[in-house]
Amino acid sequence: MSNEPEPLKRGKDFHKLIQQEWIEGAEGAILPEHYVKRVNGRKGRIDVFVSDDDPEGVVAIVEIKATDWDKMNEKAVRRNIRRQINQIWKYINSQIYKGDFVPSGEGKSVCPGIIFPNRPRNIKRMEFIEKLFEDEGIPVVWHDETKEERKNRS
Repeated sequence: MSNEPEPLKRGKDFHKLIQQEWIEGAEGAILPEHYVKRVNGRKGRIDVFVSDDDPEGVVAIVEIKATDWDKMNEKAVRRNIRRQINQIWKYINSQIYKGDFVPSGEGKSVCPGIIFPNRPRNIKRMEFIEKLFEDEGIPVVWHDETKEERKNRS
């Protein structure tokens, strides 16, 4: 039996579930827990990285977060969104920048995304979260929302 707190265990289980779904259902080279060298030289770990062999092709960077937005106050929601956006942009930059922070023009095109297990109960909060991410070019997926439900909201 583990001494891990229940929220951490739930987060790890969700993480594994999403990675397995990508391995079983997506096309391309699916690399869970993919390590990259960030622009600052430090190592980062992308939850799901999808690539092809073309040096000028497309990659997908997917972050998996088990954030419970219903338990946070508004200030904490904003802070978490900013932190998560910054993390994803560090991974995006690791794929498109070379050398001294100068775009090489030879990097890959990057399609980022973030997946959360559940939509917040408050629709305004959900829309706020989606807007902040989408303003940064990062689509949000709620694992508990069907494609049909998402289309109906659009």
